[in-house]
Amino acid sequence: MKKPWDDQSAVNDIRADKQEGATYLYNKYGGQLLGFFKKFGELSDQDAEDILQETLIRFINHIRKELPRENVKAYLFTIGRNECYRFFTEKKIHDNNDDNIPSVNLEKEISFLDCLSKALKIFEKAEKNANKCLEILTLMAEGWSLKEIAKKIGRTHGATREFFSQCRKKLKPYVQPCRD
Repeated sequence: MKKPWDDQSAVNDIRADKQEGATYLYNKYGGQLLGFFKKFGELSDQDAEDILQETLIRFINHIRKELPRENVKAYLFTIGRNECYRFFTEKKIHDNNDDNIPSVNLEKEISFLDCLSKALKIFEKAEKNANKCLEILTLMAEGWSLKEIAKKIGRTHGATREFFSQCRKKLKPYVQPCRD
């Protein structure tokens, strides 16, 4: 019988020096992380894959040294954000040609992402159904249609559309300070 996986069982597997948990997390979050990296700056597919690999390596090394994190996804995205920053910093040092430097204000982008990360943590603790809201908002950010999301979460299209609207309204006051 196949073992049912969730984030915590994957972390426990990694801490036991096994590979299946890392594979599970890669399959679950790899696509989302790649999308995040590509939005972070002007990255080639290969650069995004390299950053994903470094993110997972750092995550595994941290998990094996420290107690498991409560929110695995947030921890992965935090490490990924830091890996993007490291990538662009190293690229800037190695490339003296300004044409190769991404047209991104890294300081502003990182400040925004830090603010957003904190806002989402507060939202997650303060709001009922925050996990469901963040799931739907994440799927929307990945390009899923409301119909596809409705099917995935087992709701009608109309109910999903209404829930999505409510989630955006609930989340807005938490993220507005990050936009200012």
